Amino acid sequence: MARLMGIPRPTRIVRALPLLRKHSGSAPEDKAGRAVHRNDWVRSGPATAVRSGLQRVLMTPVLRSQVTVHVHNAEVLDRLGGAAVLVANHSSHLDAPVLLEALGPRRRRRIAIAAAADYFFDVWWRAAPSGLVIGTFPLERRGTAGASASSQLLADGWSLVMFPEGGRSYTGEMRPFKKGAAYLALEAGVPVVPIALRGTYDAMPPKRNWPVKGRPPIHVTFGEPLHGREGERAGDFTPRIEEAVAKLLANS
Repeated sequence: MARLMGIPRPTRIVRALPLLRKHSGSAPEDKAGRAVHRNDWVRSGPATAVRSGLQRVLMTPVLRSQVTVHVHNAEVLDRLGGAAVLVANHSSHLDAPVLLEALGPRRRRRIAIAAAADYFFDVWWRAAPSGLVIGTFPLERRGTAGASASSQLLADGWSLVMFPEGGRSYTGEMRPFKKGAAYLALEAGVPVVPIALRGTYDAMPPKRNWPVKGRPPIHVTFGEPLHGREGERAGDFTPRIEEAVAKLLANS
């Protein structure tokens, strides 16, 4: 899976893909002056079709050979009727591919996953494959850069997967949520779906580059959608989202 869980440095194969470099977009700078390689092209019709195929023939077989994924209550997504912000705890590079696997081919077709602009989008050869295979888009962790792009994705009917802790937990314990996901949901008028990922930390903690042996179990539990209340601000909505994810974790 070309180390989906932690994209590696360039290989001869990646260097042989000049078209990806050519079309990976311009590289504007973030607030710290780092280059951010946009990859809007990965949400085009042809790229979406390629991604669906890659996930079926590459991601799913590799994941199923390494871990055992149990999915709970995913049917809540079928009642949404539109875009949503999917919010989950984060403790492993396994989290994004496992969540995509739990969604299944139909539900994940119009899913965009927020990824740290300063890590996944600092060079084209990380931005292009992560976007093409798992549908990532750049989100600045240290400011509001990327909020307009996120809002546009929601307006275009794409659901967003966000990890509001701002990075992986290095202990496996859930950290306090940042307000970005709540803000975007309130601004766009879309629901938030809380999701608990149980077992990804044990299967592949942050310092590992591949899952442990034995196909460890992972549980993905979807909660009931949360809606912003009239006049509610992100600072008030965020604790409700965090509490919902914590409850799902405790009961999964």
